[in-house]
Amino acid sequence: MKKLVFAIITILIICLLGVSLAGCNRATPTQKLLFNSRPWTSEVTDETLVYDVVYKNGTEDAVRGTMTVTVKSYNSEEVTVGDWTLDNAVGYLTTTELVMDNGDNKTSSAFFSTGIEVKYAQADQTVAGVNSGYKAEYKDEKCYYTTYENDAEKSGEIKLGEFAESPYIDNAILYQVARCIPDSVSSFTFNVPDVTLGESQSVTVTAARSSTSAIKSADEAGTEYVCYFVSISLNRTFPGSGESLKCAISSTPYPSSDDPRIKNLIVQISEGDTLYTLKSATTDNVN
Repeated sequence: MKKLVFAIITILIICLLGVSLAGCNRATPTQKLLFNSRPWTSEVTDETLVYDVVYKNGTEDAVRGTMTVTVKSYNSEEVTVGDWTLDNAVGYLTTTELVMDNGDNKTSSAFFSTGIEVKYAQADQTVAGVNSGYKAEYKDEKCYYTTYENDAEKSGEIKLGEFAESPYIDNAILYQVARCIPDSVSSFTFNVPDVTLGESQSVTVTAARSSTSAIKSADEAGTEYVCYFVSISLNRTFPGSGESLKCAISSTPYPSSDDPRIKNLIVQISEGDTLYTLKSATTDNVN
C-alpha cells in the first residue's frame, strides 16, 4: 500500500518558532492581532476534539483512522513536553494524535505562548514501518533541532531573526493559528523553518469569512455547521506551491452563542487526499 501522507503535521515536515510574548505593550502588530483574536480567553482551557479521518476515499488505497487534538492552558505552571520543561509557563499546550487502521500513526506536541509563539515542538511518526520525527527548541532567534529516521540522527540550527521583523509560526500549531485569524485581517504570511532543508519557507494563511457553507459533522446526528473557510498555501515557485490545505471553521461558538465553550471550532480539514471531519468536541473551560 502506498504511504499515507500526514499533512496535518507535515506541509514539509517542519518545525519552528520560539519567542515569548513579553507583555502586550511590547508585542508586535501580528502578535497583538493573534493575541486579541485567539479563541482561548478563559483562565482554564481544556479542549478535546476528535475527528474521523479518511484517506483516498472510494479507492483501493482507502484507509480510515482517528485524529484527536487537545489544547490545554497553563497559567504560571510548569509544562513538560518530552524532555523539555518550562517553569511558570503561560500559554497553551497542543497535542495531536493520528492513528490509522493500517498501523500508520503520528503524534506531535507544541507549547506556544498567548502571543501564538512556540517555545518547543516535537513530532514522532511511523509510516509504512519507518520511524521518524524531530524535536526543536526555539530561543536566541534560532531553531535548534534534532531529526531522526530509524537510527540515523541529524542536528542543526536555523536562524529566525526577530518576530517583529519577520513573523513565523510552527507547523505543529498550524490549524490553531488558523483559528486565530481576526475579522479585521483576511490573511497573514509567516515564515516556517524546514528542518529537512535547513532553511525557512513561507506560508500564507487566508480566511474567507464572507463565503460560508453548511458542513456536516461525522457525529451520529450528522450535525450541520455554518462554516467559513481558511486556506494555507506554501509560497514558492519551484517545484511549485502544491495544493492548499483548507479548513472549515464554525461561524458560531460551540455549542451555541449562549454557551460559547469552544470558539472558532474547526469542523473539517482537507489535505489533498485526506479528509478530517469533526466527530466530537468536549471542553472543561471555565468562563
